[in-house]
Amino acid sequence: MQTLNDIASSLGVSLQTVYNRKANAEQRLGRKIEGTQHPSDKRKVVYDADAIALITGQPMQPIEAVEVTVETGNHCSKLAKPEMNRLSFSLESFRSDDVEALVFDNSDDIADQFLAVADQLVGAMDIDIEKREQRLKATKAAQNKVATKAQELKLEQRLYRDRAKDIDSAQTDETQSLQDAVKALQSLGKPQTSPSGSAV
Repeated sequence: MQTLNDIASSLGVSLQTVYNRKANAEQRLGRKIEGTQHPSDKRKVVYDADAIALITGQPMQPIEAVEVTVETGNHCSKLAKPEMNRLSFSLESFRSDDVEALVFDNSDDIADQFLAVADQLVGAMDIDIEKREQRLKATKAAQNKVATKAQELKLEQRLYRDRAKDIDSAQTDETQSLQDAVKALQSLGKPQTSPSGSAV
């Protein structure tokens, strides 16, 4: 797989010459000669042996197989098997020195106690709310009774004021008439005489 630049280098010609040969081959074939993306560099386009042969007009020569023998050699030094039995480790040495965890010994017991206390608080709040609602209900009922009677009292007070005014006015009129009658009667009598004989 080669790029157009690789083909130009292998032929010893300019890249523009390879472009021109590719265009001529495509015109001759009546189709485009497509390449594929480079496996490691997606910006490059590479061409296989068939495409290169069409572009250059020269078939790719097969590579002659060469028989090669490769030996790995032995540049190693054998070490004794390390002893792993009865080793002891402290995980503390693996942890950070600037952080220390805070823990409870019995976190489950603490959680159970918390839940028990919370349940009692919730129960107490529910009872208190129920009492307050009952008290509010009783207060509203009492207020409704008072409001009705207060309205009635207000009406009766106005009626009483008007009635008392009328009665007092009539009382005054009647008393005045009675007083006038008494005075009239008294005026009809003889004048009383004093012990000295003079008229009173």
